[in-house]
Amino acid sequence: MNLQSIKPAGLKWLLPLLFLLQTAALQADQLRQGAIRFQAAQQEAVWVGQEVELQLELWTDGFSFADQLFVLPEVNGAFLLQPDSSTIKLDEIRDGVRWQGLRYTLLLYPQREGRLEVPAFNVRFAANAGFGTEQATFNKRTPPLFIEVRLPPGAETGGLLVTTRSFSMDAAWSPRPPGEGPLELKVGDALKLNVERTANDVPGMVFEPLPDFRLAEFGLDGLGVYAETPQVNDRMNRGSLTGGRTDTVTFIAERDGNYDLPELRFQWWDPDSEVMSEQVIPALTLTVTANPAYAETAGGISSRAGRFGDFSPWTWLGVLVVLGVLIFPLRMGWRLLLAYLNSRRVEKEAGEPWAFSRVKKACHAGQPAEAYNAITLWLSRLGSSHPGPQVRGVTLMNLARDSGNAVFVDEARALQECVAAGSTGEWRGRELAQLLVDYRKHAGHLEKNADRLHALNPLT
Repeated sequence: MNLQSIKPAGLKWLLPLLFLLQTAALQADQLRQGAIRFQAAQQEAVWVGQEVELQLELWTDGFSFADQLFVLPEVNGAFLLQPDSSTIKLDEIRDGVRWQGLRYTLLLYPQREGRLEVPAFNVRFAANAGFGTEQATFNKRTPPLFIEVRLPPGAETGGLLVTTRSFSMDAAWSPRPPGEGPLELKVGDALKLNVERTANDVPGMVFEPLPDFRLAEFGLDGLGVYAETPQVNDRMNRGSLTGGRTDTVTFIAERDGNYDLPELRFQWWDPDSEVMSEQVIPALTLTVTANPAYAETAGGISSRAGRFGDFSPWTWLGVLVVLGVLIFPLRMGWRLLLAYLNSRRVEKEAGEPWAFSRVKKACHAGQPAEAYNAITLWLSRLGSSHPGPQVRGVTLMNLARDSGNAVFVDEARALQECVAAGSTGEWRGRELAQLLVDYRKHAGHLEKNADRLHALNPLT
């Protein structure tokens, strides 16, 4: 027997074997399946402000995942965030077949009582059956998810409630008030309040903002109110979120008189002990008196001229020289000039145009945290010009939804998710900046006086 007689016989077995392998690969490719699950980690009712963990799971009987994509919906009455992009790998046996899964953790923070609905949203991913097989793409849609939310006893409705097992607040006045009696200031003096709050399992964006001290109900006409950009400082450590927020507001004594700054109360609810606690910044009375440095101006000098109008020009010259030496020495003049320039700078930075310039700068620089803080300040300075319903705690998402622009909503959500995840290198804000420019240009409700002083927070 020679080799040539063996070769055709071998090919008879080889060709059917290759056909069987190819058929098996095609069958495996066709049998690939995909599924999703969307559920809350806890099924019982939760408290307003409490962190609720939601679990989005992708499943397949294929070999690996690819091209996962989903966009979180806006939840009416709550904040929904994706704290980071990490996943947990899962596996289980279904009808004798091993399935693989990926779990994404989402965090929901309810802000009103009742039944909240997390709307359905689309989820897309791909999987393959092994090496050499084509990917199968799955387009799924989550079912709507309902969460029952309770309002803690004694909680105020309409505000942002912090529900946490650990809350701390540090509030400081500068200059420090006396132990008893009013704080005495002079016209031109400044009083600063700095409030730092920190809580576990709560993002800084849900902390109650400081009130708008410009409102007539506070009766502070005669005090200039200048609010700095609130700083939101959230940290993630092994999946645990610690939220922080710093608010600073400065009061400038513009006229003499007595002013009463109200006490500020910040509530927080401990879900373990079910106790409502409160941190209070006591009320403060200011007594503002006239400042010699701002005493008589040219108007006062002209009034004296009426009484001494019969004096000769040389006498007038001597009087002016004496007044110049006594009232306007070089040192005082320099201090007054610096105070004037500083007040002009502060007034400029208190305006809506300056706040919006900070928004554009942060967006173009691709700095999500700075952009979020700048947008928060800018929105507060729109005040009653916001075209939607006037509610406390208006956010960028409120503005985006009111605009009816789906791209605007997507860009606002992307910024919110970047801030929550602490991401700094993946966000591009030029598109959002242009959308805000267009909104500002066509809203037609901005205040015409750019020099008017504005406060930190939206009108109630």
